Amino acid sequence: MLRKRVLVTGASGFLGSHICEALHESGYEVYALVRAKSSRKYLKHDWLKIHDFGLVKCPELERLLKKVDAVVHVAGTTKASTRDEFIRVNVDLTRMFADECIKSRVKRFVFTSSQAAGGPSSGRRAKTEEDEDCPVSAYGESKKKAEEILIALSRKLHSVILRFSPVYGPRDTESLRIFQMVARGWQPVMGYKPLYTNMVYAADAAASVLRALSAKVSSGSVYYVNDGVDYTLDYLYELISEVLERPGRKVRVPFWMVDVAAWWNRNVKQEKGVFNPERIKEFKERYWLSSSEKAVEELGWEPKVNIFDGLALTVRWYRYKRLM
Repeated sequence: MLRKRVLVTGASGFLGSHICEALHESGYEVYALVRAKSSRKYLKHDWLKIHDFGLVKCPELERLLKKVDAVVHVAGTTKASTRDEFIRVNVDLTRMFADECIKSRVKRFVFTSSQAAGGPSSGRRAKTEEDEDCPVSAYGESKKKAEEILIALSRKLHSVILRFSPVYGPRDTESLRIFQMVARGWQPVMGYKPLYTNMVYAADAAASVLRALSAKVSSGSVYYVNDGVDYTLDYLYELISEVLERPGRKVRVPFWMVDVAAWWNRNVKQEKGVFNPERIKEFKERYWLSSSEKAVEELGWEPKVNIFDGLALTVRWYRYKRLM
């Protein structure tokens, strides 16, 4: 029997590389589409067929898409410096890939979206896919607009949309600074009230993509994906301290100081990190809780890795790479 072929965009990144490996381990033939300047350090596999996005023009992309059965669209940005850049990368790129997939008759298109597209929850009640979407940042708005494009095209392209809660695990360099601070004995917490969130381990997130590729679900279906547990930021810091075996001291940082630091990062240091004024809008919301029951019921997916084990595996990777 011929193996199914899947193209992964944004394959060189943290989540994209985990998805590529999960696909290979499940018997798929994997094609990776990456930017020419992207690092290939997580893509050094003989079984992986790599294509440079910068070198693939539309006719070449069309030929590549005709080879595959499905596309997993991970490429995007979480750290643009302007709203227009979020739109250009997260919305326009999604529209372009969707149009090309329709031309090439790709059978399924899985879009890795974000909880930010739905916006924060109302208190401790977990948000569901039936609730009204209310993104609070340019990033969330761009992901929501990309989803709307796919839903509008759902009769022409079978799409499945996965809204991930914060993804963590080995290769997550965005969270490294937090672990490093806790290792030094500090637990910086924004604001003075508890901040609630869900999480999802990278391998579990990748497993949900596999289920989205094969499950018999309606085109344009949207799913929240997380481990089903509500955490406070304070508790997550305590768990990291426990994993590191390093007692920590909590430091409450008022949001006005966070705003100043984010403004300085963007306008003076001109850094394109996730610590920017737009993303701070998300951090100011106290409740980022969503229900993954629909994903469990319809996709047949369930998380396997609990938070303590996931954090321990993350720390082990940081230490192996001598980052801590």
